[in-house]
This record gives sequence, structure tokens and C-alpha cells, in this order.
Amino acid sequence: MNKELITAFIDNEIRDDSLKEEIRHLIDTDKEYWFEYQVQLLVKRIAKEKYKKSSAPGHLKIRILNQIAPDQKIYEPHKETSIWAGLFSKPAFSFATAILIVVSIVLILFNRTPQQPPEISEEQLTPDNMFYQAENNFKAIVQGKLSPQLLTGDPEKIKSFFESSGVKYSALVPTFAEWSLIGAVVSEDKEEKFAHHVYAGKKGEIVYVFQVDESYLKSREIISLNDNLLQYLEQGNCFVKTEKDKVLLFKKINHNICVVVSNAPVQEVQNNFCNI
Repeated sequence: MNKELITAFIDNEIRDDSLKEEIRHLIDTDKEYWFEYQVQLLVKRIAKEKYKKSSAPGHLKIRILNQIAPDQKIYEPHKETSIWAGLFSKPAFSFATAILIVVSIVLILFNRTPQQPPEISEEQLTPDNMFYQAENNFKAIVQGKLSPQLLTGDPEKIKSFFESSGVKYSALVPTFAEWSLIGAVVSEDKEEKFAHHVYAGKKGEIVYVFQVDESYLKSREIISLNDNLLQYLEQGNCFVKTEKDKVLLFKKINHNICVVVSNAPVQEVQNNFCNI
């Protein structure tokens, strides 16, 4: 199969459902296609988040055009007092100056180093750490030691359950095509209540979501998170860590910090939560 179809798949340009399923199956089962898919996702995300287009001011466009083609002057701007006013005042240097500015901007944009995800070591994971708690809660769910207090596939009932149980922040409970919502749990620590909910996949995958308002993590009185990870999330990034039997994903959604732990395919978890 032509790998260019992966680009069309990511851009949602394929209308043939059978072809979509064939591509998705290849990504799930073929390491080469999976790698190509991850690379394209990463490139698109960086381009979208880091290199947003911005238009030059109108007066600057006019000045550059007038200096490049002085015989076909489009508009003679009024005298300005800004820092740009004298920039192109000397004809001998105007064109070279314009080129230098354009080249400088391009170099600045394309030589930015994207922020790297933080490294999280086991030594950093204290019992009050959200990362630590999420891993242990997921393990307890898989082993049958932690069961939902409310069994329902209705997201509105889960939100009402959180509110009536004393959760003070608004919790997000999305629905997904790949997974079915099965229930929720409210935990308590130092008289504060926290929201957790769970999905199940068609092949037995478990998707566990734990979310707290960011104010709890900043105060550090009850629950904490690594400073470098919290800063990374505050900047709009999606943190993903894969292990042999699970994937952990952190994402800031509105005012909540959400952690997802799952044994579902990593690309499914990324696609569903990093794009919220």
C-alpha cells in the first residue's frame, strides 16, 4: 500500500470506509506503517502548534513592494514615527535589507527547537504524585481490585454522580467510537473528592481517566505533579509515555489536568485525547 495514503488518512480525506479500516489495520499490525503514522502525526502537530502563520503589517508590505519595484510605486505611505519608518530610507540598502529581514525570520522560525517531553523517573514518583496514583489505580482496575461505584454508559449521569458525590470541579466525560463508557469512581483524600471514569474496548482494552483541577496540583497540599511535566502541559503539549503493557498520557483540558492509562493501542489513545 502507498504510504501517501497515511497522510490522507490523518487529514481525514478518505471516504471509503473499507479503505480506512485497511489502513488502520496496517498501522496497528505493521511496525513500518505505525512508525510512518507516528512521524506524520508529530510533524503535523509541531507545524500546527509551533509555526502559526502571522501576516506582516500592511504598511510594511507596501514599503517592501515599493523598494523592490520603485518604478511601479503602488502607494506612497505617509511619514511614520515607528521603528520601521527609516528602515528602508536608503535606496542603496533597501532591497538587501528586505532580503536580510525575510531570511532572518525564516531562520528563526525553522531553527526553533521544539520543547522536549520531560523525563519522569521512578524516584520522582511519591505516593501523592498524580502519575504514581494513576498507574496504581489502573493496575487495581485490571486486577479487579477497584470497581466502578457507578455503572453506566451515560456521560451526563457520570457528571451528575461526580457533582452529587462532592467533586468541586467540572469533569470532562467524552464518548468515543472505539470504546464504551462503563462507569465512574469518586475517591477521597483529606476530605477532597476526585473524579475517575473508565472505558472498555471491543477487544477487552481498559481506558482509565483520572482528572483534577489544576489548582490542586499547584497548591500541592493533597496531590502533586512534577514541575517540569506540569509546565509542559500548561504550554499546550500532550505528554505520552509508553511501557510494554500500557500507555500513559497527560493532557490539560480546560482547567483540568487529565491522566489516561490504558492497554489500548497507543495511537488510539493519542488520537482521542491529544486532540481534545
